[in-house]
Amino acid sequence: MILNYTLRDAEEWAAFSGDYNPIHFDLQHVRKMGGDQLSVHGMRAMLDMKHHLSTVLLATPLEHSFYVFSTRMRRPVLCQTPYHLQMMINGKQIIGELRDCATQESCFNSKLAPARSLEMMACDHEDVLTVNEVMALCQAFPGQASDATQAWSFFDALLFQLLVKSPETLAALTTALPELQAATLIEVFAQIPVVQTHHETHFSARLLNPATLFAPEDRLYYRIQPMLIIGNKSSGFVLRMVIEARTQWHPLLVTSVTLKTWPMADR
Repeated sequence: MILNYTLRDAEEWAAFSGDYNPIHFDLQHVRKMGGDQLSVHGMRAMLDMKHHLSTVLLATPLEHSFYVFSTRMRRPVLCQTPYHLQMMINGKQIIGELRDCATQESCFNSKLAPARSLEMMACDHEDVLTVNEVMALCQAFPGQASDATQAWSFFDALLFQLLVKSPETLAALTTALPELQAATLIEVFAQIPVVQTHHETHFSARLLNPATLFAPEDRLYYRIQPMLIIGNKSSGFVLRMVIEARTQWHPLLVTSVTLKTWPMADR
């Protein structure tokens, strides 16, 4: 399967996520950073991977109540560049890899596999979205959130959006980098070079049956765990962020994101 991303793909993801990082839109900015092509958001490229892995999973009756999707990201996914999405089944794991058609270099590889039961940590405070608010957010999603192969991808993308827009996330990062002038983590992305290196989503198989996911009076409850920050300005920081979500009665998913900043010795 050949995939080729365009500026439109980046624009659609930005409209949903609010991430207008200039590395996706400003070629002059990219060239100052040493590149020569625009790239699509890694999260946008992962949507296709999730969709096709889920299509393989749902080709036979589900045997498990929970699954885990994990990705290791190695290179940016460039616009106007053909990529080959390769799929294989290895036991109970479904594996996908995105490779540059010309160079055969791997941009990222993912797997979808059965997982243990999802247990939410006890907490004193959770944020909440109503079902109507969740449905409204579906409208800008660059996919079909009502499709069984894409529903969990929507919730994963929604949690990523909530995570990077959260004041808690920004407050944790500005503790390490107090000189940053930013209102959200997305604004930080525009100021310092940041790449996503890992993504993991542990989710309930209920998300593979979206028609029965919510009762009309239900809510989506979510909480963000304290950010883990390792490193320093001279070597760069590694940031690990985790967000959990549930309904009133069921755990839904936990999304873990790892980001790495470039060294900032000259800042």
